[in-house]
Amino acid sequence: MGRHARLSTAVVLTSESFGRIGISPIGARVRALASAVAVLALMGAWAPKAFSQAKYPNRPIRLLVPFAPGGGVDVVARIVGHKVSEKIGQTILVESKPGGGGAAAVGELMRAEPDGYTLLMTTSAHATLPKVNRLPWHPSNDFAPIASIYSYMFVIATNAASRPRFGTFGAFLNYVRANPGRINWGSSGIGGPQHLGGSHFVKVAGIDMVHVPYRGNGPMIQALLADDVQIVFDTPTLVLPQIQDGRLVALAVTGQSRLASLPDVPTVRETGLVDYAYQGQIFVLGPKGMPESAQTLLNAEFAAALDQKDVRDRLIGFGLDVPDSRHNSIAALKKHIDDFQATYDKLIAELGIKAE
Repeated sequence: MGRHARLSTAVVLTSESFGRIGISPIGARVRALASAVAVLALMGAWAPKAFSQAKYPNRPIRLLVPFAPGGGVDVVARIVGHKVSEKIGQTILVESKPGGGGAAAVGELMRAEPDGYTLLMTTSAHATLPKVNRLPWHPSNDFAPIASIYSYMFVIATNAASRPRFGTFGAFLNYVRANPGRINWGSSGIGGPQHLGGSHFVKVAGIDMVHVPYRGNGPMIQALLADDVQIVFDTPTLVLPQIQDGRLVALAVTGQSRLASLPDVPTVRETGLVDYAYQGQIFVLGPKGMPESAQTLLNAEFAAALDQKDVRDRLIGFGLDVPDSRHNSIAALKKHIDDFQATYDKLIAELGIKAE
C-alpha cells in the first residue's frame, strides 16, 4: 500500500512540492518531456520489427507477366497462381506488362518495394535482356530467384494455308531455300524467347526468312492464323489446340526428344537436316532484397502447387515439362539463369540482336 501511496503522491506534486525537493517546475517539465521522447523513440524502433514479423502474406500479391494476355505464360500463371492462392489464403493477381522483350515487366518489378508482394513470372530470355537492351543489371544477382514453373521446347508450326507448299519439315526447308526472303516468321518480341530460338535456328539452318516481332504470343499466333506470318516457334501451350483442330500444322519440335502430345512430329535434330535444339524455362522472380523468409516460403508454395495432380496434369497436357519439388530449388534456378546468359549472350553478339 505504501508503494502505491508514493506513486500517487508523485502524480500530484505541485510547484511548491518541486521546490521543496530541489527541482524547479521548468526542470521537471523538461525531464518529463525527455522521458516521453525516449518512450516514443523506443516505440518507433520496435514498430518496424513488429511490422516485419507480421504474417506473410497478409494482402494480395501481384504476379507480373511480360507478355500480352492470352499467351502461354499468362495461361500458366493463372493456373498456378490460383493454386498457390488457395494455399496461402491471399489472391495472386496476374498482371500483363508486355514490352521490350520483357524489359517493361522487369522494370516494374525493380521499382516495387522488396516486400514479397510483387513477383514476376518470366522466361529464360530474361537472362539475355541486359545484353539485348543494354541494361545495367545482372539477371540473377539483382533479383530474388524463387521457383521454376516448367521447361519448354518449341513447336515449329505453320498454318493450314501453307500446307500445300510445305506440310513437312523437309519440304519447309526446301521451300525456304528456294525462295529466300519470301517467308515471314513471327516472334513474341525483340529479344524474347521465340526471337532467340528462331534466330538461332535460322543461323544454324543457313536460311533467309523475314522476322516479324509482335507484342506477345497471342498476337503472334493470330498473325499466323491470318497468314501474316507463315512460321512460328512457340511453346505447345497455345499451338496444340490449333494443331488438333487442323488450323495449324506442326513441322518439328526443338527438344531433345519428341513431345508426348505430338508423338508423330519429329525433333529437328532427328530429321538429320539441321543440328539444332532449344529448351528453356519459365520461372518466378522477386525483387532483390525481399525477405529471405518470404522467398523460401514462396519457393515451397510454388513447388508444392506444381506437385498437385490437377495442376501437373494440366501443364503436362500442354506439352510442358514440370519439375518436381525435390529439384525445384532456388540455387538450381539461379544456375539455369546464369548458364542461359552465358550461352545466349554469345549468340546475341554474333547476330547483332538489339532492342528497337
